[in-house]
Amino acid sequence: MVSNTGITMVSLKTVLYGLLVVIATDCQIISVPLTRGKSPRHLMLELDTDIDQLMMIRKPKPKPRSNDSVALFKYLDNEFYGEISIGHPAQKFSVVFDTAWSDTWVPSKKCSFFNVPCQIHYKYNSKKSSTYIQNGTVFNISLGSDQLLGFLSTDVFHIAHLTINQTFAEIVSVPYLFIMAKADGVVGFSYSSLSADGATPVFYNLFRKGLIEKPVFSFYVNRDITTSRGGSLFLGGSDPKHYNGSFTYLSVSRKLYWQFHMDRVDLIVSVHKALSFCAKGCETIIDTGTSTIAGPPKEIQKINELIMADSMIFGRYKVPCNQVHKLPEINFILSGKNFTMEGRDYVQQMTQFGITVCLSAFIAYSGSSGYEWSLGVSFIAKYYTEFDMVNNRIGFAKSNE
Repeated sequence: MVSNTGITMVSLKTVLYGLLVVIATDCQIISVPLTRGKSPRHLMLELDTDIDQLMMIRKPKPKPRSNDSVALFKYLDNEFYGEISIGHPAQKFSVVFDTAWSDTWVPSKKCSFFNVPCQIHYKYNSKKSSTYIQNGTVFNISLGSDQLLGFLSTDVFHIAHLTINQTFAEIVSVPYLFIMAKADGVVGFSYSSLSADGATPVFYNLFRKGLIEKPVFSFYVNRDITTSRGGSLFLGGSDPKHYNGSFTYLSVSRKLYWQFHMDRVDLIVSVHKALSFCAKGCETIIDTGTSTIAGPPKEIQKINELIMADSMIFGRYKVPCNQVHKLPEINFILSGKNFTMEGRDYVQQMTQFGITVCLSAFIAYSGSSGYEWSLGVSFIAKYYTEFDMVNNRIGFAKSNE
């Protein structure tokens, strides 16, 4: 290339080099001190410049997915879980995507050999991950008479087709109530205000990094007992092929759990008679981490009596399997509309070792967490559920079976 002066860049460099040689030859040598410069990355860190955002000027931002999904699988029609992976190379875990939790945790390789629930699940090993970042903050949640104890770590986190850097808890002491759980850990999907560790929840991170189009997710649950496929968790929206009609939306009454106000619950005794529970309305949450429907002990006991259920251990009630088709309808009245569940919807049929047991989904809850009822997967299986953080609302639509 020729400049306006007619001298090529190569010639100019040659001339300058020649002048330097002449100066060094005819005069005394001049010493010029050299200073080691800081790297651009170092300078940007000192200036508090967001390196990732600066790099995005050169690297196109990935187009957010309007809808991505995670396959859900089920265990004994009681536990619904999906797969995520952490670290590089990826370490895979089965987890419950739980709307009554905000934190994310998996068992740690550092747990005690004598902690049985930990030893029978997959464990995260930070030494095998090249992308692990140490944190070390103590993580401690009380679960009644037991504790979920561990510490925080950060690593590459894969969910569906999406990848983020995520802070999560490595659990070194897993409570014994998880000994029968199929899933290894939990990914919390409630509001960040519920977080015990202060880390940004997974779903918030997915949206803030621009990986999903809208801060909306939804659950489709398949209760077909002939398959292990349990449904899907959709990230970024809802999938119309899994529900009929339009959604009925209820506003979130408290941004902690996915909590809303339920009008009442009607058990249909006859054509002209119904017994009402939660008669004056009650605060209710949607809990994807359980298959049950929980309510005040006295009301739950009465409901189980009316559906011919006998008390068993662990607060569960057994229903004669040959009577399920005769059980009364139960209406959950939400925003003035009936959401009807039949016997086959609120009775869980479990078969293990050739023995089939039918359990009522209704269990007693006497906690003091600011709500009275909890609708779990038994309800979601009948009604596709959307969780909308844009408008702080929960939507229900009849599921396609």
